[in-house]
Order: sequence, then C-alpha cells, then structure tokens
Amino acid sequence: MKINHQVIISDTFLDAVWNLDRKSQRKVRQSIKRFAEDPRGNGFQVHDLDRTNCDPSFRSARIDQDLRLIFSQNGNNYILLYVDHHDQAYKWAEGRFLEKSKFGSLYINNTNIVQQRPSIYDSYAYEQETGSILSNRGLKAKDLIKLGIHETIAHRLMKIDDEDELIFAIEDLLPELQEAILDLATGSKSLTEVYAELTDEGHTEDDSIEQALTHKDSKRRFYILEDSEELQELIDGSNEKWKWFLHPKQEFLVRSNYNGPVLVEGGPGTGKTVVAIHRAVHLVKNVFQDEQDKVLICTFSRKLARYLEKKIEKITKSKKIEHRIDVKGVDAYLRSLAINYGLLSNKVEINVEKVRGIIRQVYQEMNPTEPLSFYQKEYEEIIQGKAIRTWDEYRSVSREGLGKALQASAREKVWTFFERVMKLKNEQGYIDFEDLAYMIIKAVTSGAIPKQYASIIIDEAQDLTAVKIRALSLLSYGESNNLMILSDQNQRIFRLMSWKRDAGIHIVGRTYYLSLNYRTTKQIREYADLQFIDTSMEKHHIREYKSLLSGPEPTIREFNTNRLQYDYLVKLIKELLARPGFHPHDICIITPTDEQRIAGILDYEEIPHVVLKRDTIPGERRGVCISTLHGCKGLEFRVVIMTHFDKINLLYSSSDHDDYYENQRKQQIECLNYVSMTRAREELFITYVEDDEVE
Repeated sequence: MKINHQVIISDTFLDAVWNLDRKSQRKVRQSIKRFAEDPRGNGFQVHDLDRTNCDPSFRSARIDQDLRLIFSQNGNNYILLYVDHHDQAYKWAEGRFLEKSKFGSLYINNTNIVQQRPSIYDSYAYEQETGSILSNRGLKAKDLIKLGIHETIAHRLMKIDDEDELIFAIEDLLPELQEAILDLATGSKSLTEVYAELTDEGHTEDDSIEQALTHKDSKRRFYILEDSEELQELIDGSNEKWKWFLHPKQEFLVRSNYNGPVLVEGGPGTGKTVVAIHRAVHLVKNVFQDEQDKVLICTFSRKLARYLEKKIEKITKSKKIEHRIDVKGVDAYLRSLAINYGLLSNKVEINVEKVRGIIRQVYQEMNPTEPLSFYQKEYEEIIQGKAIRTWDEYRSVSREGLGKALQASAREKVWTFFERVMKLKNEQGYIDFEDLAYMIIKAVTSGAIPKQYASIIIDEAQDLTAVKIRALSLLSYGESNNLMILSDQNQRIFRLMSWKRDAGIHIVGRTYYLSLNYRTTKQIREYADLQFIDTSMEKHHIREYKSLLSGPEPTIREFNTNRLQYDYLVKLIKELLARPGFHPHDICIITPTDEQRIAGILDYEEIPHVVLKRDTIPGERRGVCISTLHGCKGLEFRVVIMTHFDKINLLYSSSDHDDYYENQRKQQIECLNYVSMTRAREELFITYVEDDEVE
C-alpha cells in the first residue's frame, strides 16, 4: 500500500525492535504497519512529550498497554525513532534531540553522553597537545572544531597518543566524523580532503528536516520508506542494516551511471557484496525498466550464490522485482547455459579430476625436467586461465607473475606437453570449466548463444580465471551499466594470478575502492593482516582501510593433545551460547581437518550444528556451523573458532624445492588464514596442538 505521507525509519528504531522479546516484537509488527498507513488514526493515542527534556518534535504512540513508540513529527514527515516498554521508551527520549551536523546531515544528538562518559567529556587543560597522533600530523584543535567536533572533545583528541584510546574516544561521534578522524590520524587524507568528503553539495546546517534527510550521510541512519509492504519486510527481517542504510561511497557506486565495465575493490567487510545487491536492485528499478530486462549476480560458487540469494530474496520481493534478478554460481550457470544451447554432446563430460589425472599421466610418460607442480600451475594459470589453444598463442602470451621466465625453445618443449594433454582430453571426452567458458565465448561471439542479461555483476572475482570473466562479460547486452566486478586480491585462495590483464575488459578510469570495514573489529583485522609473513599483501586498494569497531584481542590457545583441544572447544561454545542474545548460528568452527569428528563431538554434547559442505549455507535453525577454510569464503559470523591451526600447512604440502612454487604455496596458506580470520565480526579464537600426537 502506497503511503500518502513520508515515513522514515531510523537505525535506532530497528535496533530497538530487534532488542525486544519475541512477544513484544510481534505486537510491534502488528501495529507499526497500521501506524505507518495512518499515524493519526487506529487508536494510537499520540501524545506530545511536554514533560520530557527532548526535541519538541518528539511524540509517543501507544502500541499496547505497555509498549510505546517514540517518533518525530515534522509536518508530513514521521520519523520512527525508538520503541520499548513504557518507562524505558520515555527514558530513551530524555536528553535526545534531532539535529543537523555542520555539513547538513541529520542525526539524533544524545546529550546524556556527557554524563555517561566523563573521562572523555570532562574539561581538560588545553596545554601539552604536542606529541599526540593528531598533532604529529600537523593538526590543531581548531582544525577538528572546523569539522563540527565540540571544542572540549577536540582538545581531548589532540592529547591522545595511542590508537586504541583514540578509537575509544571517538566512538560517540557521528560515523562520518569517526572516519574523518581516523583518516587524519593515519595520514591517508588531508584536512582539505576530509572536509570535501563531509560536504554534500547543496546541503547546509540551515536545511529543513526534509532536506537534511536527503544528505548522503543522513542515509547512513535514516531510510525513507517507499510503501507499507517495505516496512513489514524491514521489521520482519533479522538485524541486517546493510539492506537499508548505505555508506555514501556505497550509495555512489550503487547509483552511478557507467559508460563501461566498473571494478570495485576493497578489503574484507567493506561491503562489496552489499554494493552488488543494491546495485542489482537499483538497475532493475531505475535503469532497465523493461520487464524483459534482467540482471545477473554471479559469484564464485554455488554455495555463495545460495547464501546471496537468501540475503536478497525478501528485498526483491518487497520491491516487487524478484523475477528480474538472478543469482547464480559461475560454474553452475555456464554449465546450464551450455546444456540449454546444445554445446555439450553425450561424448563430453565435465570432470576436473579426470583432467588432472591426464596431466599426471602425460607427466609420467614424458618425464620432463620441470616438477609436476610447474605443469599443473602452467595449465591452470596460463593454458586454461588465459584460454591458450595454439602454439602461436602460447609463444607470445605473458607469463609475468609465474616465476622463472621461459625462452622460446623452452616454451616449445612445454607446449609439446600440453599438446599431448589436449589430445588425450579430446580423445577421452573430458573437459573442465575453463574449457566450458571458452566454448561459451566462441558460441556468443558467433551468435550461437544470444546475450542474456542487461547487466551482470560478478562478486568474489579474485578467484575466477580471465576466461570465465570474459565469458560472463560477453553475456551482457547493455551498452552502459553492463558489468560490475567486485574483488579483493588478498582473498585469493584458488588462483595465483589476477584476471585483469587477460579478460579483455577495459576498466581504466572506472576503478573504485571501498575502505571502511563494517564487519570486523580493529583487533581481528590487524591480527589477520599479520598472516602475511612470507609473502606480501596487495596494498594498492587498502591504503585507507580502517575499522571503526573495537573488541577483544583474538584468543590463541595451545594444547598438548587433541582431546584437550576438543574439551576447550565444547566448553567455549557452551559459554558463548549462555550469553544473552547469542545463537548457535552466530558461531563457526573453521578447521582444515576433522569436520566430521567435530560434528560427532557436538552431537554427543547435544549442541545443534551443521557441516557447511558443498552448497549448504548457515541458517537460523541449523546450529553451530562447521566449515573448511575454503568453504567459509564469503560468509560471516559473530564468532569464529579456528581449530587445528597447526595443520593448515598440510593443505598445500609439496615435495617441490622450487623457490617460486614454495612461495606460491605459502601465499595461498596465508590468504586462507586471512580469509578465515576475517569471517569473524566480534571475536576470534584460534586453537592448535603443540606437537603431532599418536592417538
């Protein structure tokens, strides 16, 4: 039902709904839709808050005998702010005011913080502001005051010489000001750049409430409803604010028009997938408005596709566009496309293991001087990854990034090896998914397969080969806004090389970076960064990478036996589940080995659990998740427990003594550790056994 007035949801209101007990949540859900449709009717008994020290626009509405809704009424705008039991609702309103920042964004100012955090807001003498983090960057208190930070707080911040203390001190500031302070503290942005980033052209602090709601930073905390059905989805869903509140950088990427393919890079937790989802919704609602135009979100695996599909299905349903966005795993999609258009005969079988067996067979037959791993990687990264099919192509292809150089004579010998591999593959009828992608490219280029989608969005692209990305890109018929690729090179756990040079996709001038980590605490992020010991992190896209969240340091526990490790695991999980508001699906055990044994232990302890094998995904009723390091890719949990950390090296054990391939092995292990650790939002536990034991 279309709403004739404007109803706005605040993030504080959603938090309040999700913090209520289930019975109270049901009552709120039953009432709030009626309120949104007619705030003045339906017996809500609306009252001014005359006897409360709060914003004069604040009102209360009766949900039932006990529950009260706090909202702000400004003309025809109704901003839902909070809901709780009677006394708690009025207590929340006390001392809160709806205000505009110096740059014109709307926010709720909680004046009670001054009493709640005296260590930050007490008066300080203003001398000795040298030698601090900010003063070392050439900043003064007046520079912070210019950003809209209160004078007392500005002088306090100028004295801090510890990064953790700085994060603690700014946590009550507006998120955009927190980001500004961290950018200044790290030197990643100048004062002029920060000021420009906070400015939204056409907005000032003199704006009306209605104008302020459209400020780019207001959209971090206020969402303007389109209809009452959308409200129902908003309060029925779990606490996933990403569905409604976007960071200005995300909003820009979602709503911009691009004349060609665009690349979005960012570290873990920066919201790349959020951008992918909202971009798809924006395109079908506002850009490709023909009902026949569809958008594809394609991701690395079928598991991730299912995970994404679950996340967006209610959004698309509430916006009545569910039939226009498809979510698919890359390999599954290419296979179905090939089958539908008759590219696969009965004599051809997609079998990756058989292809690997052929490579081993040819190696035994030819007994070349290079180790087997050389041919395996050359096949994966060059022959298949770049769709090399002839000697002329192999002779001229760039192998940069693959270690030792090969002169023409050496390349010719290597090519003889792969000619034999291709001949046997053809004779035996086995292909892999890179072969399939190559077939798709030829079929689309010749017109045998028509282009399928108005726009294609590729998530987790860092682990895809150039030939797969090329195949997907050709399936979009849009002339603009046709392709968005999202990637993080530090999360490569299957590929050694980047696809950028060889996919034939031109992204110069259309590459963007996300830098704010919404998911992982500073402590977990910094520990994960330390995993790159023997190899280097890709840093070009994370220069401004930062976390506003803070939490406990990761817990590392060493044990003498596996039994003690498992005893600790059970005890830890039970302690976590005893916490208020904690659920089994909030926890993931990530292990390189023994998934079934861990499942058996949890079964014995009557702890609900699910092993995330194949395309199984986490769910509210499925219990504690158990995953391999590869299987956790793209997922997130409140708590991650990494067990058998000492056994991760065995995943890539090798007898090779070649320095280059040994370095690549270490890089994949370090990327695996990095990916696994950054699945944790709040807490990370790591356990291992000191020495191998005989059981």
